[in-house]
This record gives sequence, structure tokens and C-alpha cells, in this order.
Amino acid sequence: MSEKLRCGVIGLGILGSKHVQCLCARPDTEVVAVADVRAEVAQASAAQAQAKPYTDYHEMLRQERLDLVVVATPDPLHREPTVAALEAGVPNVLLEKPLATTLEDAEAICNAVERRGARLFVNFANRAAPMDMATRYCIQRGLLGPVVYGEARVDDNISVPTRMWGARSREWAAGSSTAHFLLSHVVDLLRWYFSPAEVQEVYAISQKEILGYTPDLYDAYLTFDTGLKVRIKAEWTKHIDELVEFYLCFSGAEGTLIYNKLPAFGVQAGWRANLSPKVGMAELLAHQEALVKAGASVAAMFMWSQPSTGELAAGEGQLRPCLEYRGPCAASPTALVGYIIEAIKAASTVAASAPLLGPLPTHLDGWRQTQVVSAIVRSAESGRPVTLG
Repeated sequence: MSEKLRCGVIGLGILGSKHVQCLCARPDTEVVAVADVRAEVAQASAAQAQAKPYTDYHEMLRQERLDLVVVATPDPLHREPTVAALEAGVPNVLLEKPLATTLEDAEAICNAVERRGARLFVNFANRAAPMDMATRYCIQRGLLGPVVYGEARVDDNISVPTRMWGARSREWAAGSSTAHFLLSHVVDLLRWYFSPAEVQEVYAISQKEILGYTPDLYDAYLTFDTGLKVRIKAEWTKHIDELVEFYLCFSGAEGTLIYNKLPAFGVQAGWRANLSPKVGMAELLAHQEALVKAGASVAAMFMWSQPSTGELAAGEGQLRPCLEYRGPCAASPTALVGYIIEAIKAASTVAASAPLLGPLPTHLDGWRQTQVVSAIVRSAESGRPVTLG
């Protein structure tokens, strides 16, 4: 496929408008149509892209021949436009995460993909961040030893559910939650980092003490079929300076990985993998070279660890190989799009230019992510663990 992909975008909010900008900037894609129920928004976006505006995406799908449709409607409104695009014969769909907010909607989308023989990619943009690729690399290659425990927290400023979407903020947040809006990112990352491991059991709590119209937070423990346990937590009621705080840490039998992806107050953005002492100099440099080639500009070093706090010291005193990066770690919301376009044009589900990415997230990844997040919600509501099949 050498010609430009003819693209349409459904939903022109914060993320939909970014998709329009991204696709317009690429030499291999052309935005020919955009759709939003707000006529003035559709017209403004269409003028920017030199595309045709629609207020009814059904009409857009009837009128236009499209190679790719991007669906960027609010979280609970993914099913209808996605299924409509697939039933209209669009061969490729790029859907903003999460795939859906209910298992019923997720199943309907997946059935439509399979029935039409189409391809659907979910925009789990965090996968495209170089330090997330580095995290997966270290885990997949056993550089920490067997990983037995992890924690991840991603928190939003309270302005997100109260003001981020203007007058629509309360309605939008009420239709979603930190489980769907934030933990969908985390669940996908964990499945990707630790593939082929899958979540086997979920236990979660939530509270609704501040906002009232949507849960303030979800706090969950995930147990994987390998025995790995990970605590994941997300809230959007913090009165903080930043818009988002995102932290991950994984403990292996022989090493630990710490990832300040979007740092909190007083914390420096960065990534550090304290590797197994079994990793020698030549191997450490080989891993560094592989990651640098993939865009993760890590430093390689040996550190003499001497843990102490004030006058107290544990006295480990062990020379340990490390990989380290200090600097911005987050990816843009459309960072994965280029890899998806590359895969579409190659009739593949992988991007040859990014071997550390592995298979790109499809409807099946979206389905499994929706299962896990739905289990988090059910567990919090019931107060009991939920087992996944």
C-alpha cells in the first residue's frame, strides 16, 4: 500500500483534534472527513485539515471512501461509531482507549471486527514511550530476576473531572471513572510488560466521598497467573501542581526497576533499573546499545550500593549493574499512531521500525483490558475478589 491513507476522524474533542493534527502532518495520510455533533467544532477542524465536516458520522461513512477511521468519542460512547465504521466496510479502525467501558460493548466491537475481517488498533499511547519499551525489555529478558511484586499509581489533578472538558466535564467524568480513564493505561502496560502473563484475580476498593457523581479513586490488587502481584491505584481528586502523576516500580528476586514517568512534587522524571548482579560488563553494554538504538538513551554503570538514612545503614555494599535515564519520560497522546500507520501499510500488526514494541495493541488487547478493568469495578462494588477466566 503506497498511496496515502484516506482518513476520517469521529469525535473532535481534546484527543480527536490531536489525531487530526497528527494525521495532517504525516506524508502518508490524508484527513478527508471529520465528524462531531457540534457543527462549529466539525467545521473548524475540517477547515484546518481541508476536509469535509459532518455532524452525523453515519452520513460520513455513507459518503466517504475511507481506509482508516479514528474513533475518539468519550469513553462510554465507543461502541456505536466503531461498529458503524466496521459495518460500513472501513478496513482499519484506530480507537482511543479504552476499547469500551462495559463487557457488552467490548464484545460487540470485537464481534464486528471478526465478522468484517477488519483490523482494529487501540491507542494505548504509553507503549510508544522509549522508557516503557525499556521497562518491557528488562522484564522480558529477566534482567531483574523473576519479578514477584509491583506497584503503579496514576493520579489526576481534581481539575480533570471538574473542569478539563469545560461545561461537559461533570457529564463526561460521570460516564467514566479513574478505572476506565486511567487504569486502562496501567492494565495494558502490565499485560504488555509481562506478556504472556495474564491477570487471574482482582481485588479492589473505591470511594465516592468528594466528587459524588463519579468514584474518587480505585485501588486494586492484581494477581497474575505467574504468581506476580501488582497494586494499581488511580484517583482524580488531588489538589496538586501537576496535571498527572505517574509512578511504577517492580521488584524482582535479583533487581528492582523504578520509573518516575510523570513525577510528583519534588521528584525528578527518570527511570532506573538496578539489574541482577549476574549481569557482567559486556552484557550490560550490549543491553545499553540495544536500548539506545530503540530510542531509550540509557546510561550504563556499576554502582556500589550502601543504603543509609541519617545515621542508620543497612550495609549492603554490593556492586550492582544499572541502566539509568534522567529526563522526560512520557509519550505524546499520538505517539503510537505512526507505528500503527506503518503496520497498516505493511498489512501487519507489528511496526518493523520498532522491534521492541512487539505486536501492536489490537481489539483482543482491548478486550482483555476491558475485562480486567470491569473486574476492578465489580470487585470494588461487591467487596469481594473477582476471578477472571
